Amino acid sequence: MRLLKSVQLPIAWLALTLPSQPATAASLGEVTESFDKELLPVLQDRCMDCHDADAKKGDIDFDLLLKPGELRHDIRLWGKVREQLRAGTMPPKPKPPIDPAQRDTMLRWIQRNEEAVLAMPATQPGPARTRRLNREEYGNTLRDLLGVAKRPGDAFPADGAGGEGFANSADTLTLSPLLIEKYLDAASAAINEVWERGDLRARLLAPVTSDKLPPDKGAELALRPFLLRAYRRPPTEDEVQAVLGVFRQAWQRQPNWDEAMKTMFKAVLVTPKFLFIEDAAHANAKEPRKLDSFEMASRLSCLLWSSTPDDQLLKLAGENKLQDDAVLEAQVRRMIADDKAKALTKDFAGQWLRFTEVFNSVDPDRRHAPDFNGELRQAMYDEIFAFCDQLLRKNGRVLDFLDSDYTFLNERLAKVYEVPGVQGKDMRQVKLPNNRRGGITSMAAILAYTSYPQRTSPVLRGKWILEQLLGTPPPPPPANVGQLPEDEKTVKATTLRQRLEAHRNKPVCAGCHARLDPPGFALENFDIIGKWRDSNSGKPIDATGTMTGGRHFATPAEFRRLLLEDKALFVRSLCTRLLGYATGRTVELHDQPTLLRLEKVLRDSDYRFEPLLIALVKSVPFRSRL
Repeated sequence: MRLLKSVQLPIAWLALTLPSQPATAASLGEVTESFDKELLPVLQDRCMDCHDADAKKGDIDFDLLLKPGELRHDIRLWGKVREQLRAGTMPPKPKPPIDPAQRDTMLRWIQRNEEAVLAMPATQPGPARTRRLNREEYGNTLRDLLGVAKRPGDAFPADGAGGEGFANSADTLTLSPLLIEKYLDAASAAINEVWERGDLRARLLAPVTSDKLPPDKGAELALRPFLLRAYRRPPTEDEVQAVLGVFRQAWQRQPNWDEAMKTMFKAVLVTPKFLFIEDAAHANAKEPRKLDSFEMASRLSCLLWSSTPDDQLLKLAGENKLQDDAVLEAQVRRMIADDKAKALTKDFAGQWLRFTEVFNSVDPDRRHAPDFNGELRQAMYDEIFAFCDQLLRKNGRVLDFLDSDYTFLNERLAKVYEVPGVQGKDMRQVKLPNNRRGGITSMAAILAYTSYPQRTSPVLRGKWILEQLLGTPPPPPPANVGQLPEDEKTVKATTLRQRLEAHRNKPVCAGCHARLDPPGFALENFDIIGKWRDSNSGKPIDATGTMTGGRHFATPAEFRRLLLEDKALFVRSLCTRLLGYATGRTVELHDQPTLLRLEKVLRDSDYRFEPLLIALVKSVPFRSRL
């Protein structure tokens, strides 16, 4: 399995325990000992023939666990094993099912292993990384730094997703010659807009209190506070003089103060110090270090605003107060209440749940969805955005993602949902009149995104639920397995469900589709734009299914109750994604004590988001680096 092979940690990691670990929790050493005695014999008896170094089915190689080491304690690996045991899909048919006593042994060990990892201290942060601003951060930073309304960065090439699936990973935020040219054009456009608007120019030049100063002295007065905000830290004297050199050269070519100032500010906007967010790496660092206060200011503003620190953050950083837990808590609450924190909803929730795809890949066939238009597309996006924003920025209960008795509607979308009494274009919170809908699985943006233009797709919908909500993605389909047609006309002879069940009967397909299809079938009452339907092509909709562990549902509401039973999977998925987004990288083995503690914070706080966010900001991976 790639996760197993990609992470190698010091073996001393295994020996670390906390003095305050719960009396009921086994130490990591005890769990390691019981692995050899209890778990390894079961793996060798029932699992190794398919998951050894030669076969590696599902990209899982249990041979790597034969020797003691940190890989034995990978909670994400064992979480996958636990779900396969719960589903009864491993061992696969026609092999005999695992003995109940062996199954119980494995499940007990998996639980004890998690308890032991939870009790460990988080001592290993990620490595120092330097990355460029992504498109959203660039546009927001120009807005907050200069006050400009235009977003020239929106025309940049799309940023690739890395880490846990987000466009803020150092691994994917490369710099190409084409992008350098676009940065030059964007800097010119931004500074020209400032000079076209007298109020913005006056604000930028406010430190220059007299027009009788020597040109370079006036330039320096305006430059120093600008560099503090642009570089997100105090500039060095060499950096100040280097940029002043640009002003002097421009002045010599053409002694026009305004033009020379514009040239100087443009130069700042194309420097690496502005375009790249730095974590200062210490040569040959062997011990973790806390980020300094200015680095913390940047981390906070990137996480919550996808932008640059404001004056208050920079002031606190200058006073070295961003190392204080109470100050951090206060800043998180202040920043999340600011409208700029809508960036967290857009960039974190939007990429995690993929609802921004309603603008990119949703294009239903108008013969099947005559009600669809640009106004409805926007309302689809606005509904799920407002719902997520309520949960993330107003300390909502995150289990509402899975089920709720409310949503956000305007008149246009309310007609699609058949909810009476909603008028006007503005979104407002609405109590749902029945239990057909609830949470985000029944929202039009998700239902449209997980449909083909001409028909619904239980497979796409099931995959979205497993991958985005529960964090248990299915493996890629085997080569040459075939797929159902995307045109509804070709499946009219039999129902879509009948075609899928025939497909699932193939031995090579059965294992994955046993997990994929039931959550997809649960949403079949919703058409390609999210309208409720009781029949399709004259045939009644069958929205029944059986989830892992033989749990049956007959309606979308019953399915959502089963999702809530799987809230532990959802909590892990949410915490993993949030930790990956906050750190801009993949969650690794050394993050797992932190991950488990974030999950515990969420459970202990009645699943409210704000305590989770504060715990994240205080965590070792967020505030430390090697």
